[in-house]
Amino acid sequence: MPRRALRVVLWLLGVFVIVITCGSSMPREHIAMETVVLPAAPEAVYAAVRDVESQPSWRSDLKRVEVLPDKGDRRVYREIGDDGATTFEITDDVANERLVSEMADPGRAFAGRWVFQFAPAEGGGTRLTLTEVGDVPNPALRFFAATLFGWEGSTKRYLADLQAHLAKS
Repeated sequence: MPRRALRVVLWLLGVFVIVITCGSSMPREHIAMETVVLPAAPEAVYAAVRDVESQPSWRSDLKRVEVLPDKGDRRVYREIGDDGATTFEITDDVANERLVSEMADPGRAFAGRWVFQFAPAEGGGTRLTLTEVGDVPNPALRFFAATLFGWEGSTKRYLADLQAHLAKS
């Protein structure tokens, strides 16, 4: 094997070892939390979040939503977007106060839930806190998610899209 090719292979192997080592030292679970004040009543904000069927019309990362059969009293739906298809199950739903949507795809490279908390804001509107509680078992994915993409990326995008949607309404 020529020396240059050997150097490239050793360099790539070194990068791989560094990524795996760093990712292994990071916690599997993460929490990303964002809060915004929206210019709509909690009932309107809750309705927009819960109406998953209409979200492709205002979410920039979502192509379509398929509503699936309920699991008992839990609503189930699949989002098809930029990152492929993900199935969610609404595991907690208190109208105008709290909604929890949990990933329901076993065997994925990551798992987690989104917790929406709605509260009246001082001066009107809604104070919405969106918390992502995620689990990324693969150390390489964990490294890239934490360093390149950031844990808050999806929560920030969702809230920005929601703000724009409510501003039009």
